[in-house]
Amino acid sequence: MYKYLLCWRYLKTRYIALASVISVMLGVATMIVVNAVMAGFSGTMRDRLHGILADIVVESYDLDGFYDWREVQSIIQDDCGDQVAATAPTMETFGLLKIYLPNGEAVTRQVMVIGIRPEDRAKTGDFSEFVQDESGKPVKPSFDVPKAWQTHSPAGHLLADTPKDDPLHEILAQQAAEQVPDRGAILGYALATIHRPGTTSDDFIAPEGAKIGLAFPKAGRKPEAAYDDYTVVGFFKSGMSEYDSMHVYVPLERLQYMRMLGDGAGNGAVNQIQVQVKPGVDMNVVAERIQRALDSRRPGYFRVATWEEKQGPLLEAVRIEQFILNVLLFLIIAVAGFGILAIFSMIVVEKTRDIGVLKALGASNGGVRGIFLSYGLALSVVGCGAGMIEGLLIVHYLNDIERAINSLTGTRVFNPDIYYFSEIPTHIDPWTVAGVVLGAIMIAVTASVWPAQRASKLHPVQAIRFE
Repeated sequence: MYKYLLCWRYLKTRYIALASVISVMLGVATMIVVNAVMAGFSGTMRDRLHGILADIVVESYDLDGFYDWREVQSIIQDDCGDQVAATAPTMETFGLLKIYLPNGEAVTRQVMVIGIRPEDRAKTGDFSEFVQDESGKPVKPSFDVPKAWQTHSPAGHLLADTPKDDPLHEILAQQAAEQVPDRGAILGYALATIHRPGTTSDDFIAPEGAKIGLAFPKAGRKPEAAYDDYTVVGFFKSGMSEYDSMHVYVPLERLQYMRMLGDGAGNGAVNQIQVQVKPGVDMNVVAERIQRALDSRRPGYFRVATWEEKQGPLLEAVRIEQFILNVLLFLIIAVAGFGILAIFSMIVVEKTRDIGVLKALGASNGGVRGIFLSYGLALSVVGCGAGMIEGLLIVHYLNDIERAINSLTGTRVFNPDIYYFSEIPTHIDPWTVAGVVLGAIMIAVTASVWPAQRASKLHPVQAIRFE
């Protein structure tokens, strides 16, 4: 009983121990806040990346793709039909985008042109959730062009700059006279807008109904440029700038036709098949089964990868960053442990005569050792408990704190224009919080072992005579 009474007395009177409590508290709170923010960013990023891609992507190594994609879909259904929810044929190719401005000028950007069937693509991921209109309202993915937006092709803008002996001149001349009632395109939000510093809204350079031109390579032994006009009918805003600034979605049949890979009526090649598995199914197992089934028919032609494998470098970079941050923050708690070691060593020196009296009155070595171990445990529990409460409160009010700092300093701590998040995303994992608290307690208690052992080995007579 005397061990706990002395431990409680030391807690009330040894104010220097508050330094240990504060150091442990700050270390635990910092680890909880950083882990919550990193988990929030990582989780939000993973959700958006997964929404852009289906669970599994079957693609050919040849950019021109394969014509027997319906047979490939049948193979997937025959081999994994009970585990596959939907499939969607896709054609991807690099290209150049021309945005025609009202003043007669044009903006050129490098893009990824993606041919899809909206109704199929909406079944293989969150694509439909990312499509919106000019006001930001979600809309059903479609390439239908309203009659009010159907105008003559803007290909005529390029005729003046194209020599007559250029093969592209004849194509542009034909397209300049035709109308485009059925060639809509869904444009990446960052491609269609310009954000001006100091403003809270974006200016559209390619609003709904705007005319754009796309140039991309045709198939064949000698690649040539193909050019086609489209009308902007929607915007793709995933929140990932890498995709919002690169992706342009167009009708699959039209892209096949313009690349000389189809007849424009659905009989053409694709270079990807997006596969969505059913809930609860291990997509890695399904991907391996699809790979084996396709390799048995056409070895080395297809690459089957899950969305995580497709985004592997980015996800791995985030994981390594989170791991390194945790290591550095645990070193902060380790510094607090050395502080506890120094303070306890000083207390043992100051209480040498008291320890001698206790041992002369019959206290055992284990009893003296228990006093300081209990003291270290109490300090660590108080510090970790306070740090956990502080960390959880900071996470809960993090966005309010960010806004307060913004108003006080006049600078943006968290710029949503960079991260595409309206608020700082956070996620509290109870197991992570428990691991941080238990780890900090172990470090603090371990730091008190050596001073406690030193106190327990003091000889009573020598301790009493200590000056």
